[in-house]
This record gives sequence, structure tokens and C-alpha cells, in this order.
Amino acid sequence: MINHLPDRLDLYATAEVGRALRGRIKLASLDRVLPLLESHEGELEIVLELDRDKDGTRYLAGSIQGSLVLQCQRCLEPLDYPLEVTFRLGLVHTQEEMQRLSDLYEPLLVSGEPAKLAEVITDEVMLALPIAPLHSGVSKCRPPMTAQQTAASSQRESPFAVLVQLKQKQ
Repeated sequence: MINHLPDRLDLYATAEVGRALRGRIKLASLDRVLPLLESHEGELEIVLELDRDKDGTRYLAGSIQGSLVLQCQRCLEPLDYPLEVTFRLGLVHTQEEMQRLSDLYEPLLVSGEPAKLAEVITDEVMLALPIAPLHSGVSKCRPPMTAQQTAASSQRESPFAVLVQLKQKQ
């Protein structure tokens, strides 16, 4: 196993010879994920396996583990989101190969150019994120109004109280 993730990798050729890679990738390098995060600090642990199966299909299998800080859509406070993703991608060059791909794999269209591993990782992280991140229970969310704010608003005089007084004078 290689304990380093290169920036770019020829996925098809690497799967041909069979390799396993392990490494870390900084959250700050996942450009399309950054707008969804509250904090850009931290890293994700990546394990990748590139090989051929018994049918000759070249594949990229892997796992992504780490923690992300998202924004809870209920209370708008930071939410720690544990990320544990596993994936299995069949490497294909054409639409026809995509059609013949086994159901064990999701297709990944590769060209002759080396692929950016950060882009592949970004795609898998984006697929794993919830549509609307929420704390697991309402009790963990900060209430939208504090008790002091509620008491202050109930003590304030209604702006229509003056109209009531005018109406009583007539």
C-alpha cells in the first residue's frame, strides 16, 4: 500500500497494474464542498484501491472518513457531521461501456488524461452530504428566541394602544 495520494493519477493504467493508496486530503482543497462547510479546517482520511475484477472490469474502490462542520438548518448553529463513505466505481471510456457495467459499480467516465483525485473525492463527499443538515434532536438546537427576548417583547406596549385610547375619547 502506498501511503501518499498524488494530485493526479491515471486511474485506468493504475487499475491495470493494481494499486492501493492511502493518505489524507485537506478540506480546503475540496473547492465545491467549501461553500457548504462552516469550517474549512481539517482533513479527510482516504483509502483507495484500483484493480481489475474477475470479469476484467477496472475499478476504483475506496473509503473516506473524517468529520465536517455543517450548519444546522433548524438553529443555524454549527453541526459536527461524521463522514464515513464507501464507494465502488467502474472505470469506463465510453457510454457503451457504461451500459455494460455491472450493477456492482457506479460508472466513472475516464479520459486519457490523469484524473485529479481531489475531484473524485469531492464528488463522493457531495453525494454523502445531507440535503438539510439537522442536529439529531430538537433539544440539541438552540431555541430561536431566548426567555429574556420573549419577556421583553411581552412587556412592550402595543403600538395600537394609542388608537384604543382615542377611540374611547369619542
